[in-house]
Amino acid sequence: MLGALNLQQMVCLLPKTPDLEAEFMRLAYKIEEFGGEANLLTITSPSKEWEDRIIAGFNATLDEEYAEIAENEERFQDEIRRESRKQKFTFTELEDMEEDREKISREMAKVQARDFFGAPSRREAEAQMAESTKLLEDFSRKVYAHEGVEEPVGTGNGTNDPP
Repeated sequence: MLGALNLQQMVCLLPKTPDLEAEFMRLAYKIEEFGGEANLLTITSPSKEWEDRIIAGFNATLDEEYAEIAENEERFQDEIRRESRKQKFTFTELEDMEEDREKISREMAKVQARDFFGAPSRREAEAQMAESTKLLEDFSRKVYAHEGVEEPVGTGNGTNDPP
């Protein structure tokens, strides 16, 4: 009735950035190499309202992911506080915490890389990460003091770095 062309069963929408365009082209060549079809189209939104709806759709997914990261950070903070109360200031415990922290940091970086429009819950996740950093740095200082070892400076892992 409208004369629309049914492109494919699945159509995806991404913001136009050079990196995304290059990645899509790489994927499109792979798809075509295996006998599939891929098309890259540039579209414009007919109104600010439509654009806002699209952005809200992007942000809704990311808000869920940021909320999960914030929850993971809260659990991580609880763990640091619990081990601090037990005075379990050992290098083994610190290493375990640093590994946990690195895992959460990697997840945060992945989500941030897809956050094209600044999802509202990003700030809360970042605030939780900042609080975790402070707690982990404090725990690290206590471990080094408890073990009687001089604390290294500038390890690059977020703890013990000079201000």
